[in-house]
Amino acid sequence: MARVLSEYRLMFFLCIAAVCSIGVAAQSTTPLCQPGVSNQKTVVTAAQRKAAGNKAIPPITDRQNGFAWPDSEFGVFKNDTAYTFFASDGAHHDGNNKYGSVTRTFGTLDNPVGSAPPIDVIIHPNPDAAVNPNYGSYTYLGGGRIYRVPAGRPGAGSLLDVYHAEINTTTSFYSLLGLAVSSDDGLHWTDLGEIIRPNQPYEADLAGFDIGSPRLVHSPDGRYFYVYFPDWIANGTTQPTTATIVSVARAPMASVLEAAFGEDPHPAAFEKYYEGAWTQPGIGGLSTDLNPSAGYAGSSNVAYDRAFGRYVMITDDTQHIAYAESVDGLSWTLPVLLEQDENSQTSFDYAVPIGMGDDPNVLGEQFYVFYTHGSAQGWPGNTVRRFTVTCQRSR
Repeated sequence: MARVLSEYRLMFFLCIAAVCSIGVAAQSTTPLCQPGVSNQKTVVTAAQRKAAGNKAIPPITDRQNGFAWPDSEFGVFKNDTAYTFFASDGAHHDGNNKYGSVTRTFGTLDNPVGSAPPIDVIIHPNPDAAVNPNYGSYTYLGGGRIYRVPAGRPGAGSLLDVYHAEINTTTSFYSLLGLAVSSDDGLHWTDLGEIIRPNQPYEADLAGFDIGSPRLVHSPDGRYFYVYFPDWIANGTTQPTTATIVSVARAPMASVLEAAFGEDPHPAAFEKYYEGAWTQPGIGGLSTDLNPSAGYAGSSNVAYDRAFGRYVMITDDTQHIAYAESVDGLSWTLPVLLEQDENSQTSFDYAVPIGMGDDPNVLGEQFYVFYTHGSAQGWPGNTVRRFTVTCQRSR
């Protein structure tokens, strides 16, 4: 993530958007929202990022990247008028010899970094090493798209994070998704283990592959957690030339929470959606492309829009940010372009929809899209920006 040049992500996403997608899903959903974009705004300047990094707790020791934040999409919670933000700091952390973290800041939608010191927290290994024997091989471990367990459920009030982990290859990295838990509002995080790996097994000479940093999303019937991600379908080469634009896996909510908050915390098994059924294992199984004809690809961040009764997917491929919607979370409209970066020396990264109401994870007829604007200078010049999306109903 932070230490990897953004062109790795761009090359991969251009590949899957142009010629590399496979799938059988068909576009049968008519979009309800005609999105308009306005009010482009910088909400965290490079100077504010630097100042925050200088007072981060514990102190940042990475002299190359400094405070490499936000190196993932934001997770956001609102309490009265105060907001808590979570995102990965992609700097190197000596405490676990890895890049990445789950960093907490307190601010507003106009200033996510706030004035208090950022709390930079690593994800600690599971007390039972057998739960995740791969933990020691990760060179990156972090994320920020946090899910708070609702009242009446096991672990109520605790936090779950679908983290992004990487294992180095000879030229780049291989990425996967796991689950971490916090029972003290993000002051400490514990690894629960892996939940999603691409269909392509790890090999030391693989090209780069970015699986994103998504969030747990409720299924339409409220019984399952959905996780959205691009998948690399193995084809016998070291290049991701048979990648999906967006795939999905699920696990029963009851199973996920019971496994996470039981006597021996571990991950529940997720299953990938493949050719109309949930038949493939989350770890390495095959998956169907849910939007094979999409003109835009990238990391997929999904939220529910209460105004339209639809799921909304915001994607970014480092140069474009796009919008799609779905009734059932499986059949998606073709993405509509929201913003485009025409400067090849900069990038749009980690785009995420944020609601304006009491629950920032629920959208309305208007909502924000936050993203990291990558500068030609790298992290020292990076900023956080947002724009407003206003939906008008299609006629």
